[in-house]
Amino acid sequence: MKKRILVTDIDGTLSHGEEVHPDVAAACTRLRENGWEIMVATGRILATSKNHIKAIGAWLPAIVYDGARLMDPLTGKSLWEAALSSRAVDMVLTEGWSAPLELQIFTDEAAICRKKDKETRLFLTEADVPVYDNLQTPHVDERVFRIIFYGSEHEVLQLEERIGETLHDHVDVMRSGKNFLDVVPLGVSKGAALSHYVDQLQPGPEILVAAGDHCNDLALFDIAHLRVAPRDAVPQILERAHVVMPPAHAQGFVRLIDFLLSGHWTNSSRTKRVVL
Repeated sequence: MKKRILVTDIDGTLSHGEEVHPDVAAACTRLRENGWEIMVATGRILATSKNHIKAIGAWLPAIVYDGARLMDPLTGKSLWEAALSSRAVDMVLTEGWSAPLELQIFTDEAAICRKKDKETRLFLTEADVPVYDNLQTPHVDERVFRIIFYGSEHEVLQLEERIGETLHDHVDVMRSGKNFLDVVPLGVSKGAALSHYVDQLQPGPEILVAAGDHCNDLALFDIAHLRVAPRDAVPQILERAHVVMPPAHAQGFVRLIDFLLSGHWTNSSRTKRVVL
């Protein structure tokens, strides 16, 4: 039997913060009871995604690290991954070292930062993620999957432009939120990781629905049969969405699931925009 798969971003799409609303969790249970399977595709690491995965029953392989890793949510085993080269890591860190932004370097379910990156240390420590805050120079020896710069939108945009101009042959750079700049290995994206998973399915899925709200979700839209965005998504996402749902703070995911269970996701839903 062909799978019906819903792939969703977490922050700003499924939920806000560290908890999934009970109504959203209940709706996801209804969806799974009707034969659908759920998959998360997030910039988070697996450790900080587990509460959301458990709440919605997303037991398909999890796309994490903004696509740099595909991981089994039950065992924590990496099923596929791509790391930044040591040279690329050094070049990115050197380029962004003096920017007035927080720095987060993600290794294998752990993070590296500087003493001054206080928000990074606080958030990840509260999530029980190992944080090593002894970075003093723009170099690390560990295997790195993703680098994040966090801070003012203006500074994020400036650094995005600089890295994009000077390092475009070495890394991919994208915004995963207004104040977040992600740097991943060249060719890596949520969409590339999803393609890797879908290509192994025999037969392929009957329907592949992707929901996202920011620029790092655009690659998911390239793969999906049906593209879904919350009303407060960035313009680049909204202009490509087949279905627009209420925002995460209004539990828009419940409306999406009601729509999917209604069966109105036929070809007609892809020729005329549906606003839920």
